[in-house]
Amino acid sequence: MLYHWAVTSTTVLFSHHSRGALARAFGTIDHGAVDSLVYTHTGSTVEVLRRQRATYSVDQDDYLFVAIHLTDAEFTLIATDLVSATNAAIRVHAPVKRVFDTAVDQLERWLLHDGWVIEDNHLVRVAPAAEITTGVRDKLLEELGSSGLDPNGSIAAELEHSSRAFASAPPDYNAAITHGRIALETLARTAARDRGSTTDTWGAALAFLRTDSILDTDEEQILARIYTFISPGAHVPRGVSHEEWATLARAFGLSATYFLLRKATHAPSQGDAA
Repeated sequence: MLYHWAVTSTTVLFSHHSRGALARAFGTIDHGAVDSLVYTHTGSTVEVLRRQRATYSVDQDDYLFVAIHLTDAEFTLIATDLVSATNAAIRVHAPVKRVFDTAVDQLERWLLHDGWVIEDNHLVRVAPAAEITTGVRDKLLEELGSSGLDPNGSIAAELEHSSRAFASAPPDYNAAITHGRIALETLARTAARDRGSTTDTWGAALAFLRTDSILDTDEEQILARIYTFISPGAHVPRGVSHEEWATLARAFGLSATYFLLRKATHAPSQGDAA
């Protein structure tokens, strides 16, 4: 069992998925109830909060704007109210209870994806690796878009499929791990082809990147071991739940993919290397 602890850190991270899920949950209850909830934890209504925190004009739904611009501490308190026992008092303000319940369930699933659950009306960390996963994924997606190594968006799509498989109801942990592994493999093959490789397999791509001085021998071996570690046929370690294993495997896969992206995009060009 992975250890968990109450929210006390100022480095809490919530993914854009969780913030989007909070915005969708806002949309299932009366506006006055949203205003009351936001005011309770920020001291401002939705309209006032938007004016206070908008640094430039943006055409964005009010609830999405608020969800994105809440501090981590504010997000924690509001999400806790929606998912915890306080939920019953908020639910009476939902015109369609089934829609509200579905939205809250999705919020809870995305919080779990980020490594958080509600226990005794408190949001607690259940997977230390999840904070790393959340931060690395967002950085990876940002840098991947400007790297030129994902021209058709296939790597970003695999990362998104991985996240959604993990947070689906019921979760598909095998798919979550597999899509993450495919993203790592695709990046290696693409980076190798980008530098002139004519081979198109995982092992050959890694070997090419080593001979082309993108990776050293130790880095090649570490990436190869991580790939094997999260590949089909790898067994869930004894004493670890499937959920915990998926969280850990995704953290390894995402970190390895981000490491490889940084190495590939910061390597000297072939002309410079020569």
